[in-house]
Parts: sequence; C-alpha cells; structure tokens
Amino acid sequence: MFKLLQRKRPDDRSTFIDDVLDGKATLDEIDDYIERWHEAPEHSRAASMELHDFLGMTWEEYRLWGERPESLRFTVAARRAKRPVAEVLRANLMMGAAARSSDATDAEQVLAWLQAKGRIADNPAR
Repeated sequence: MFKLLQRKRPDDRSTFIDDVLDGKATLDEIDDYIERWHEAPEHSRAASMELHDFLGMTWEEYRLWGERPESLRFTVAARRAKRPVAEVLRANLMMGAAARSSDATDAEQVLAWLQAKGRIADNPAR
C-alpha cells in the first residue's frame, strides 16, 4: 500500500524527506519546506508541483501525515529501512512493548488507526 520511493523535485533539489534522511533537516522543519512551496514564484517548477511531491512523500505518506502528524517519524524510519510504514510500526510496537515508550504508544495508535481505516490488514501474513 505504501510505496517505497526516493523522490527528487523536478529541479533536482532534494526534498524534505531526502534532507531528513541525509541529516540536513529535522522533522520539525517541515513547516519551513511548506512555506518555501507556498512562496515559490508563480511560474516556477516548484509552484507547479503538488505539495506531497515537493516534500518528497507519496500520496499515502502525505495523507497519513496530514491525518496523523505523529506518523511522520515512522514514515521517515520506513524510508530509511526501505520497508512499508506498517512494518515499521509493528516492529516499533514489538521492541517498545516492554518499555511502553511514547514511540511505542504513538506507533500503537497510528497502527490501530490505519487498521480501523482499512488501510492495512489487522493480521499480516508473517
């Protein structure tokens, strides 16, 4: 369901996701990238792009972030691991279950929400 893609903007500049993966940006800087998109000159390539493409996200990643902002770190982790976000969420739950960290709680909430919306299967084949 979630495609694993590395995206570059048409102007060959790196995207928000690329920059986070490369350590050139933090998750908190997403609003700065959105502002750059909004302020792009009217006839520039950036202005002609959809925001999710400008940020370097698939439509599903963008949609998930828009609906569950706390999911952004799991999307980045999934990209880094070259795995679907649902797989990263499940792994995070398994690893964090004993500690009950906030990451595990967030992962549990995002995973439950995705399952409730029918975006991923409740019981994946193992």
